[in-house]
Amino acid sequence: MSAGSVKSLSRGLNVLLAVAAVGGPSTSTGIADRLGRNRVQVSRSLQSLEAAGLLTRDPGTRAYGLSWRLRTQAARAARARLLVEGPPILREVVEATGASAFLAEVRGDGSVALLEDVPSGLSWVGRSYPLYCDDAGQALLWDCTREELEAVFAGTEFIAYGPAAPSGVAEFEARLLAARERGYAVVDGESEPGVFAVAAPVRDFSGRIVCALHTEGPSARLAPLADIHGQVIKGLADRLSALLGWRP
Repeated sequence: MSAGSVKSLSRGLNVLLAVAAVGGPSTSTGIADRLGRNRVQVSRSLQSLEAAGLLTRDPGTRAYGLSWRLRTQAARAARARLLVEGPPILREVVEATGASAFLAEVRGDGSVALLEDVPSGLSWVGRSYPLYCDDAGQALLWDCTREELEAVFAGTEFIAYGPAAPSGVAEFEARLLAARERGYAVVDGESEPGVFAVAAPVRDFSGRIVCALHTEGPSARLAPLADIHGQVIKGLADRLSALLGWRP
């Protein structure tokens, strides 16, 4: 490959990454300003990327965004990386907190563990728990508005599996707002009596929450350490997000 071809490829990749970093549709002028480059050159790169099927262009706004094909491939790559980078992060959680550690995702109206590091050896992978009282529920629904929460829990019966389980959407939302304020969720006696957890969201390259990192253990031992463990979980969740390509 000639030096000119390498330079052209590099420019094109920089433009593609700039579109991805914006997180939403952007015009050629906006991308050029972001990169500090000539708008005509950037426009040519955008057109080439569109022709290659990597970008799409809105005919009305004339703004560019990532194509669904590229998003699908990127999501698969992020998922594969999550499965590689997740276990070492979970090991760090266990070593720092002494609690069981999990990565959980949303499936339907439940939370399901996809990776775990459990000192006792008892596996929870694949088991579904109601989002409204699950250890990871608040972190998984971190970005939801009240209207979105109403939709998620439409038809859900808020059964009190633990003494502190929320009684409905309003109470769940209040706890979610408090969690956002502190930067991590605290769940104590919601899924069952005497079970304590802290959790934080994990995002992929697009900013979408793909899973939650959380601990689980006895309230008597872990509740007094909530603030310390919360900072640990938030820091490691942010690091895992960065490994998946998230840039705030």
